[in-house]
Amino acid sequence: MFLILLHSPKGNIKNTHNHQNKTTTSFSKKGILLRKEETNLLLINNKKPLKSDDSLNTQLLIDKYKDDLIIIDLTKVDSKKLSHGQTIEIWFDELQESFPPKAMVEKYHIIMDK
Repeated sequence: MFLILLHSPKGNIKNTHNHQNKTTTSFSKKGILLRKEETNLLLINNKKPLKSDDSLNTQLLIDKYKDDLIIIDLTKVDSKKLSHGQTIEIWFDELQESFPPKAMVEKYHIIMDK
């Protein structure tokens, strides 16, 4: 039987299941805020949306850019300054392995307005 331990040197998050501290690292990604609605989409990998993409619904955008998207949850941050088309950097502790991946944004920085 093999036991693999992963250790990361930054940050502490309380594990509510066994009440011990678990160490994790914050990650970041840069991209274009493709959609800011109920489902927020961050377009990554230096992809740029087409002007015609503005008329696509969320599911069509996910289908079109699925390999270059992260679905982001903005409920933990004040997202009033964010708008469609901005280039932003987001920080998150965990990237859920879904298709496309999902992340809860811990903080963000606007790099460039549209």
